[in-house]
Amino acid sequence: MHQVVWITGASSGIGAALVAEYARQGWLVIATARRETLLNQVARSSGFSERISLLPADLTDLEALPSLVDRAWSIHGGIDCCILNAGIGQWGSVAGTTLSVEQRLFALNYWSPIATIKALLPKMERAGFGRIVGISSIASQFGQRKLAAYSASKAALHVYFESLREELYQSPVRVQIISPGSARTQIMQASLTEGGEPLNKSGKAQEQGMDPAKLARAIWRFAQGRGFHAVVAGKDRLALPLHHFFPKIFYRILRRNYARK
Repeated sequence: MHQVVWITGASSGIGAALVAEYARQGWLVIATARRETLLNQVARSSGFSERISLLPADLTDLEALPSLVDRAWSIHGGIDCCILNAGIGQWGSVAGTTLSVEQRLFALNYWSPIATIKALLPKMERAGFGRIVGISSIASQFGQRKLAAYSASKAALHVYFESLREELYQSPVRVQIISPGSARTQIMQASLTEGGEPLNKSGKAQEQGMDPAKLARAIWRFAQGRGFHAVVAGKDRLALPLHHFFPKIFYRILRRNYARK
């Protein structure tokens, strides 16, 4: 019997790669994002379109999320794994970024997954099975200039999942969170500027980042196990021990790199 995975933010980047990987592994995939045209392209390019069901939706419409969860659950009569991948980046100073932009960011990066969990968790607990996987970011582990709202939204999600894990200690439902490093996706181009427009510019970290397909494979492997948190990254994972043990050196390096841009 096929297992069922629901993947949000499935129209591009890591989400699209996850759709292809799970379909390749024999799972039935429910793919959600705003743009149905892009979801169709993802399904066709996966080579396993017969295993993929499209469920287009605006995930920032929080009031509609309970009915969306009902629709996702009814497609195959249950969901074994939900990967909350939908998110948006940000690039702008604290002083220059408008509050409305930060609210848009938190709506998708934090409030949307939380509202989804609240609607999905009771169904999984009644069914006696389920796994909820949050996609955070390595940027949630430390602060850096021009990423304050993005890093904060992902850090909030991470701590929420830690608290949820403790609440579900004796539950049949398992929660996990994954912090990817830089990947070769369009996240920088789509990131919100201080005024809320797309940045439309790539960064060196993305250009030199992990292949999304390789990252999706690592996420799939981790999500079969019992671990809670995984950092899936290339050389940028070295930032974590450096930040923890030698924060002064870490920020000196960041400032030097920023000055070169």
